[in-house]
Amino acid sequence: MKQILAAATFILLPVLSSAAWAQPPGRLTVTGTIEHARITDDDSFLGSGFGGGGGIQWRLTDATAIELEIGREHHRRDFGSFAVAFDAQGRPQALPYTRRWEGTATFVIASVSHAFGSGPVRPVLWGGGGVMSHGGTRRGPIVAPQVPPGLVLQPGDFDSIDGAASRALAADGGLGVDVRIAPRISMRPFAGLRLVGTENVGPKYIVRTGVRIGFRP
Repeated sequence: MKQILAAATFILLPVLSSAAWAQPPGRLTVTGTIEHARITDDDSFLGSGFGGGGGIQWRLTDATAIELEIGREHHRRDFGSFAVAFDAQGRPQALPYTRRWEGTATFVIASVSHAFGSGPVRPVLWGGGGVMSHGGTRRGPIVAPQVPPGLVLQPGDFDSIDGAASRALAADGGLGVDVRIAPRISMRPFAGLRLVGTENVGPKYIVRTGVRIGFRP
C-alpha cells in the first residue's frame, strides 16, 4: 500500500503544484464515493460487491478538473457445488454445498474530468489511470457438506485455495452527471469502466456504478 501511495503522489504532485500556483483559492473539492462493482478476470466472473473511496479534485477551470482518488472494491460470488464421497464398496455419491469466491482490490487513480454546460446539472466525462493492488481471490466452502455415516470425502474436494496476489497498472474512464445541490455540495451519479493489466491472476475488467459526493471547503 505504501508503494501505491508513493506512486500516486509521484504521478499527481507536479500537476497539483503547478495548478496551485496558477489558480486562485476556492477550487479544491473533497470527494467521497459509494459504488457497486462487477469484477471479471480473463476466464471468469470473480463476483460483485460494494466499495467506496475518497479523494480530492482541483478545478483548473469551471469545467475542467484534475482528480486523485483512493478506493477499495470488494467482490464476492457464491454458487452451488458438489463434493464427492465414497462408501465402503467404492461407490461415489455427490454431496452439495455452497462455494464462495471472495477478494478485495485497492485502487489509486489520477484522472482529468470535463463537464459540459453551465447550469446546476451538467454531464461530465473523465479518464485517467493509476495502480491496483489485489490481495488474491480466496476460493472455498462456506459450510462443510453433511457427510452421511460410512462415506468418505474425496481428498481435495473441499479445500480452500488462496489465489495469487497481484499489482498492476489500471486505466479508468466513465461518465456521470454533476448536480449542484447546495453552494458547496455537489452529487455525481456515474457509471465507469476500469481495465487492469493483470496476467490472469486478478481483476481485469471492472464495471462500476455509484454516487460521488463533493464538498468545497
